[in-house]
Amino acid sequence: MTTLYSARTALSLLFVDDEKRVLDSFRLLIGDLGYRVVTASNDDDAVALVSQQRFDIIFLDQFLGNVRGLDLMRRLAVQDPNAYFVLITANSTPALAVEAMKQGAADFMGKPFSATEVIKSIEYVMKKRELESERKEMVTTLEKLVDRKNEELKNVFCNVLSSLAQAMEKRDFGTYGHCRRVSQVACLIAAALDLDDTERDRLRAAALLHDIGKIGISDSVLGKTGPLTAEEWLQIKHHPVKGVEILEPIRQFSAILPSILHHHENYDGSGYPHGIAGEKIPRASRIIAVADAYDAILSERPYRSAANREQALNELAACAGSQFDPGIVEAFVKVDSRYQKMFGTN
Repeated sequence: MTTLYSARTALSLLFVDDEKRVLDSFRLLIGDLGYRVVTASNDDDAVALVSQQRFDIIFLDQFLGNVRGLDLMRRLAVQDPNAYFVLITANSTPALAVEAMKQGAADFMGKPFSATEVIKSIEYVMKKRELESERKEMVTTLEKLVDRKNEELKNVFCNVLSSLAQAMEKRDFGTYGHCRRVSQVACLIAAALDLDDTERDRLRAAALLHDIGKIGISDSVLGKTGPLTAEEWLQIKHHPVKGVEILEPIRQFSAILPSILHHHENYDGSGYPHGIAGEKIPRASRIIAVADAYDAILSERPYRSAANREQALNELAACAGSQFDPGIVEAFVKVDSRYQKMFGTN
C-alpha cells in the first residue's frame, strides 16, 4: 500500500481564508512538503476554483467576511461531492466542532495552527478517505453477493413453483396446462394494465398456483362427471382456502397468498370464500378470475363442449360488473388477439 507521505505529490489542497497573512502562513508551513497548494481569499474565488479543478481537501475558515465557512462548504460539496473539508476557526468551541462534523466536515482545526497540525489533519482526512473507499468497495462486493444469492433463491423458488404445479397435474389431469395458460393470459392483462415488474412476477406465480388447493380435494369429486352434491360443492369452494394452507409455510409465497385466496370472489360480492366486492378484491385476484374463466370457457368439459373465442369474449362482457371487474375485462379484450396467436384459439 502507498503511504500517505509518498502520495503527497498526488494531493491537491485548496485553502480559503480572507486574511492574506494566514494564506501566506499556510503556504510557508507546507510549501516544501510536495502538496499542490491553491489559495482563495473569498467565497466567490473558491467557487470558481472548484468549478474548474478538483481538490482532495479543502480547508475553510469559518468566518469569511459575511459568509460562514459551513455555508460555503455546503455549496462546494454540491460542486464536488468527492472533496473532503477541514473547517478552521480561531474561536473553536465543542458545539461548532460537532456542528461541522454533522454537516460533513472531515476534520476541525483551530487557529493558529502549526505545520504538524496541518500534516496530521491531512493524514487523518486521507486515512478517512481510504477507509471510506474500502467501505464502499465492501458494500459493492456485498451487494453483488446478495444479488447472486437472490438469483439462486429465485431459481429455487421457480423450481418449487414448477414442482407444485406439476403435482396438481398428477392429481387432476389437465390442471397444470390450465394453470399455465391462466398465468400467460394474466401476464397479457398485466402488460395491458402496465403493472410493474414485481406485481407481474407475483401475478404470474399466483396464477400458476391458483388451483393448488385442489390437491386437497378427493379424486371422486375432482373426476366426477355428473352434478355435484351440496357437500361436494363445498369441497370445491374450499380449494382457495386449502391452497393458502398448503403454501403458507413457504415464506417466499407470502406475497401471493391473498391473490390465491380471493380468485373466486365476484366483483359484485357474490363470490367465495369471503364474499368481498369491487376494489376490496386484490387486483391480482380480479385478473386471475378473468383469465381463469376465459380458459375454462374455451376448454372441453365432460358436461359441455368448448366454446369459441367470440363466445368466450361475449360471456366475459356479459358478466362484467357482476362476476368480473369491467376494467380488467376491457383490458383483456384489447390483448386477446395476442392470446389467439399464442394458442391458436378460434
